[in-house]
Amino acid sequence: MTTTHVRWGILGTGNIAAKFAKDLATIPDRAALVAVGSRMADKAAAFAREHGAAKAHGSYEAVLADPAVDAVYISLLNHQHARWTIAAAQAGKHILCEKPAAMSAAELAVALEAVKRAGVFYMEAYAYRCHPRYAALAELIRSGAIGEVRMLHATFCFDGSAMNRPRLFTPEHGGGGLMDVGVYPLSWMRWIVGAEPIIAKATGLKGASGVDDCAGGSLRFPGGQVATFATAVRCAQPSAAAIYGSTGWIEVVEPWRCPAGAPFIVHVPGAEDQRIVSDDGLGLYAREALTVAANIPARQAPACTWDDSLAGMKLIDDLRHQIGVWWPGEARA
Repeated sequence: MTTTHVRWGILGTGNIAAKFAKDLATIPDRAALVAVGSRMADKAAAFAREHGAAKAHGSYEAVLADPAVDAVYISLLNHQHARWTIAAAQAGKHILCEKPAAMSAAELAVALEAVKRAGVFYMEAYAYRCHPRYAALAELIRSGAIGEVRMLHATFCFDGSAMNRPRLFTPEHGGGGLMDVGVYPLSWMRWIVGAEPIIAKATGLKGASGVDDCAGGSLRFPGGQVATFATAVRCAQPSAAAIYGSTGWIEVVEPWRCPAGAPFIVHVPGAEDQRIVSDDGLGLYAREALTVAANIPARQAPACTWDDSLAGMKLIDDLRHQIGVWWPGEARA
């Protein structure tokens, strides 16, 4: 499919928004940053100066009303994702929304209905899925390099205790390990297996604020594969991802950030380890923007379909409820 040129607007001026803006500048033939919006006009102006945006708006609504904007990148707090997805769809803008897509599956379902009615593109922003290393990994698994996939393990943990990020520990903002970074290993395991789990179990440590500071658990899939995961916002450990098969296993180095040159390593007993690098030199967020541009006519991308996002949100709901994490005002079954 031909990749079109997309004029982007960004909602938010945080760290990830800045990374996205920097990567857009590396693909000028396919993308342009034309507007940025913040509730504080001075922040929008500073961001626009730094990243070369033509316009700085003092509200998110102004970005959505800007006729020069084709698509928006929603880089806001978790509890704002669904609201601004709906607003962007109603404004006729294509949408790339940071993960998690919403506070719950019910909230996401409402947002997706708005997307469908508007006829716009929508994708949840799992940037790692747009990296060529994962297409190469999928092909390696299909080739039988490690036999039948039997187990998976993945983690994403960090200690945010000393960070000035109150959102991590605020229930109203969708804080906690599962919502902030646990979505990565869970989305990855579902994607590798190509199915939704039939059994999902979680346990965790609930902090004083009511969110999960640390969590772990296991999944079982229809084909018999078993997966284990760990996630935390108050416990640091290296990110990890591994796939264990009947004849060998694959270790994925730096599975989520995918820095240049990061390999995956194939271990087969009796054979020399293979270090495989699949990288086209583009930044992770540039690849994400190109994925959006290439799939606008289809309104969704194979890297993360609407059904995939909804299924992933249902799983997060289930796991956090098992731990005892409920959002203020959330209906309990």
